[in-house]
Parts: sequence; C-alpha cells; structure tokens
Amino acid sequence: MSLLNEKQQALCDFMSELSEEAYYAGWMDDLEYVLWYTMFKGPASYGRKFIDEQIIIQLKQLSEEAESWIIFDDDTWETAVALPAWQEIFQSANPNRYLKYYNQ
Repeated sequence: MSLLNEKQQALCDFMSELSEEAYYAGWMDDLEYVLWYTMFKGPASYGRKFIDEQIIIQLKQLSEEAESWIIFDDDTWETAVALPAWQEIFQSANPNRYLKYYNQ
C-alpha cells in the first residue's frame, strides 16, 4: 500500500519511468539527485535517456503540484519529502554522489 497521495504518486511514476528509460531500473541509484540537479542546470543525458526541457518542465510542474520531491529510502521505498526539507537534503549531499550520472 502506497503512502503517497495522488499527486505524489504521479511524480513518483514519472521519475520511475525516466529511470526505466535510462537504465532499465525502476529507481536508479541517486535518481532523485540527478533529476533535481538537471531541473536547475539544464538538459542532459542520463543513461540512454536525454532529459530535455519538456521533461524538466514536467518534473517542475509535478513537484510543485505534489509540494514534494520523491526519494528512495531502503526502509520506506518511494517516499515524499516536503520541498524545503528536500532542498536541505540535496544541499548537504556530496555532489560526487550524483554527478557521475549527469552528462551535459
């Protein structure tokens, strides 16, 4: 049973689809970091997938509607985090963690 509401689930599903298209993985390691970084740095290749402006706009729209960002937690799996809390998590993360997947 999902603990995500409808808008959070829509964001989660879209993020997971991007992961599948890029790496054949339902949730690639550090997906949440790569997609967030790409939203602010611009289009880039992610595995076999090119994250273009249209995808970036859709990610922004879905996250604003959900008022959250989806992360993967080993215990709770796909989990919604309020945007201010996510921004703190993202800022405290080591960029080397996710930049290895980002190819502009």
